[in-house]
Amino acid sequence: MTTEKHIALKHKKRFRYSLLASAVLGLVVGKVYAQEAEADSEDEAIEVIDVRGTRADLFNAQNIKRFSETVVDALDASDIGGFPDRSVLEAISRLPGITMGRFAAPNDPDHFGTEGSGVAIRGLTHVRSEFNGRDSFTADSGRGLSFQDVPPELMGSVQVFKNSTADMIEGGIAGTVNLITRKPFDTDDQMFAFSADVTYADFIEETTPTFSALYSNVFENDSGKWGLLLNASHSELKAQSDGAMVGQYWPQADNDNLIPEGARLTRKKDDRTRQGFAAVVQWQNPDRTILATGEYIRSDSQLAWTENAVEMDDTDAQDGLIPIDGTQFEFDSNGYFEQGIMTSNEGWRGNEGERTPGGIFGMNHVLQSRFRDNESTVEDLSFNVKYTPNDSWAFNFDVQYVEGTNDVIDFTIMGATDAVIGLDVSGTGKPSIDFYAPTYNGQADFDRNNNHFTDPSRSFFRSAMDHISANEGEEVATRFDTKYTFDDGALTSVQFGVRYAKREQTTRQSTYNWGVLSEAWTGDVAWYDSAAGLQVPHEEVSFDNFARGGVLNVDGGNAFLFPAMSLAENYRSAGSALAPVSSGWTPLSARNADGSDFIDNEVNQTDEVNTAVYIKANFEGMWGDMDYSGNFGVRYVNIENDTAGFIVFPDNVPDDPNDPNEQENYLPDDQKAFGNAASTSLVSSSDYNKMLPSFNFKLNITDEVLMRVGIAETIALPQLGLLRNYVAIQEQDRINVVGDDNNGDGQPDLVSSTIGRYTANSGNPFLKPMEAVNYDLTLEWYFAPVGSLTFSYFYKDLENYFISGTRTESYTNNGATQEVEVASALNGEEGSVQGFEIAYQQFFDMLPAPFDGIGVQANYTFVDEEGSPNAGLAPDNPDTTANANFAFEGLPLEGLSEDNYNLVVMYEKYGWNARMAYNWRSAYLLTTQDVITQLPIFNEAIGFLDASVFYDVTENIKVGIQGTNLTDEVTRTSMQIDQEGNRRLRGAFVNDRRFSLVVRGVF
Repeated sequence: MTTEKHIALKHKKRFRYSLLASAVLGLVVGKVYAQEAEADSEDEAIEVIDVRGTRADLFNAQNIKRFSETVVDALDASDIGGFPDRSVLEAISRLPGITMGRFAAPNDPDHFGTEGSGVAIRGLTHVRSEFNGRDSFTADSGRGLSFQDVPPELMGSVQVFKNSTADMIEGGIAGTVNLITRKPFDTDDQMFAFSADVTYADFIEETTPTFSALYSNVFENDSGKWGLLLNASHSELKAQSDGAMVGQYWPQADNDNLIPEGARLTRKKDDRTRQGFAAVVQWQNPDRTILATGEYIRSDSQLAWTENAVEMDDTDAQDGLIPIDGTQFEFDSNGYFEQGIMTSNEGWRGNEGERTPGGIFGMNHVLQSRFRDNESTVEDLSFNVKYTPNDSWAFNFDVQYVEGTNDVIDFTIMGATDAVIGLDVSGTGKPSIDFYAPTYNGQADFDRNNNHFTDPSRSFFRSAMDHISANEGEEVATRFDTKYTFDDGALTSVQFGVRYAKREQTTRQSTYNWGVLSEAWTGDVAWYDSAAGLQVPHEEVSFDNFARGGVLNVDGGNAFLFPAMSLAENYRSAGSALAPVSSGWTPLSARNADGSDFIDNEVNQTDEVNTAVYIKANFEGMWGDMDYSGNFGVRYVNIENDTAGFIVFPDNVPDDPNDPNEQENYLPDDQKAFGNAASTSLVSSSDYNKMLPSFNFKLNITDEVLMRVGIAETIALPQLGLLRNYVAIQEQDRINVVGDDNNGDGQPDLVSSTIGRYTANSGNPFLKPMEAVNYDLTLEWYFAPVGSLTFSYFYKDLENYFISGTRTESYTNNGATQEVEVASALNGEEGSVQGFEIAYQQFFDMLPAPFDGIGVQANYTFVDEEGSPNAGLAPDNPDTTANANFAFEGLPLEGLSEDNYNLVVMYEKYGWNARMAYNWRSAYLLTTQDVITQLPIFNEAIGFLDASVFYDVTENIKVGIQGTNLTDEVTRTSMQIDQEGNRRLRGAFVNDRRFSLVVRGVF
């Protein structure tokens, strides 16, 4: 049975609204946990309405929005596991103005994310995350929490603050997402609840379980009121996504037509496990003046995925892509490639001719077996005491300790083979891709049943690449708040508070360590069939039903031979396993004598101390027949950062100081001294101070209609990856001067060698927060307990954007000083974001039964930006944090969709609870620089349809089914290929439809 809630509606001619938290405690730590209307008893008429299930959740969420101190949207879940979506991220994306990404990382749009990643509020990604109004974070290069890692079963509600008050913790220019866990005092009696489901993903054809349970009890004795709550969850999910991609477009050698650099296929399989646990103890003294809450929260998330990918890797093909003999490429009227069968007449083929006929025989393709394991843990321990000695004073004390770890192993082994590619991108959906044996001649009698792609004598081990990160962070935070309430007058109360937080984080991120195993030009190719010493060298992987069909056709059947995935999954033993075939790759641990994974410049330490103090005044009064309320205040914040890392100088040390052909021996003395491959420790400190005023005003025009104005100055703190204290210096523009061959080796002798200039990638420990003034104007009509129509206009005036840039600095090493062009994150430029939101919800109770159970939710958001620069930053990239060399100018803001909307149709009556939800967003820029093509990549417009049906079997048990991605959407990306903004297909991704059978109980 859905948890029952009875709601008393109080009607009067004049009334004042206030937060329940303000009425009871007057403090901010609980934020807007619940709200109520105050009424004069002589005018009251009370109507009690039985509301339960979805109606109760929507009623609570509507009241949170209605009675809030600033602009808020919310979700509420009375049932354990009662959120309408399978992740917190998916659930909040139903709210107006909130969007989520569908890829594992924005700057890597070749890897689809099963449950999405990243959240944007009103087009901006600078979002603050909280657990119960406190700091929370994932210990990666970011600053906030990865919402997809949080078990939704632990949540009682989620509140999204779109503006600010002085008592709120700073840091969310876009907004603040506050995840509120359940408390034992949420209910008055003992309760046991559970939720269990099995989910079937139809593409990967796997079934996985999810379990959650909650026990809560409240009792009283002579010492007061006690409450205990235990909540645990375990969730598994397996999913698959196929991606069919098109390579970067290049001009043909003899004309202006543009042709793509082949195709890319990916088959990615996700295996996600998520566990959560919460324990809460509450105590209230007999006279109800003290409320103490102790809470422990733990969230563990592991996402391990494997990927088999086939990708053209013929570096000379951009100048030599040609149609096979007897055919021609087809182009549209603008000269863009539409279809054809392509091969290459360039590139080194080594001894491939010994195994296949000579001549033109296709393009080189890599066969990737990749394994990535990402494990994150967050532990949060907090204690809170609220003391209300009388009607005038209220005090709050809060202390918190939060600890997080994040560990990643990412390992790829690459094989290689040759192929001729047939490609058709003339349609508007998925591309059509054919893989032919490299000897394909286009003749009808060519045997396409050949086994080229499954013959171990036709593929070889080519290269390997490993990457590791091991991060940990911790924070201790404490705050004290007090509130004094006046007996009468327009100024109802004054609040004052202080907060101190110290966060320490160590980031360890290795480079992406690519190295060759064997190559055609080495003369010693490690063919699969002769790779001695490997226990499981390769395996055949089927690409049947690729992207659900209609995309791929491979000679000999839809299969390829890949390096065995078991080698990639057992990374720690891969070094010795691959040693017999490796000519250039060694694992990361081989760099250090002690076998550790990281070198000095890959380790960074950040210590941040945040001190804040605020004062806030609350007021209310009457303006004619209309009552108003609001608050104004100011928050002062001081942030001190100490960062430690390393500067790494170039490696210009000659292998043989006596070798006349080694260019390092001819460098000037100062450049030899500067480039001694040394690393030197760096320590930097920065200090930031800011006053953050805020003003919020609410006018109740009628009993049902209100207007709200909010103005607040806010900041967004830079991600920790941008603050890393490291400098990696490289040489550029080497100039070698040669003379006669005096030593008789058949080559001109070197006379001199000079490094033209030095460049460096670095973090910026002196990066300042981004700043904004936020303006909100709303008009809200609440015409029913679950019925509202609201309009919100917002404008954000932004400055100190985080952008990529360069600066020139002097560095001294080994007695030599050089000028270095340093690329890093910088503060700069101004911009603005504005738009509006419209939201509507209603149950149509006026209709005759059974239609009076129908309800609708709908919202639409429009966002526009002006002058906002793209950052060009990658805080999680260990090698290149900043890169402002965009392919084109005038790009839109990353992550911003101009239009997005949600439409939900509901039915709740006779024990049935059904819901159908559609979420749509317009095209938006995923990244200014894709890691593969280096081009801007757009996510094209897309919508997803989900649905659920539940039935109350008994008073205590309900069963239901849920489905996601019911319309089997194809997620399409496009790449911008010229300054005029023309876009062509980059990728088409197909993922699972998921169906869940759910049982829930409350006792």
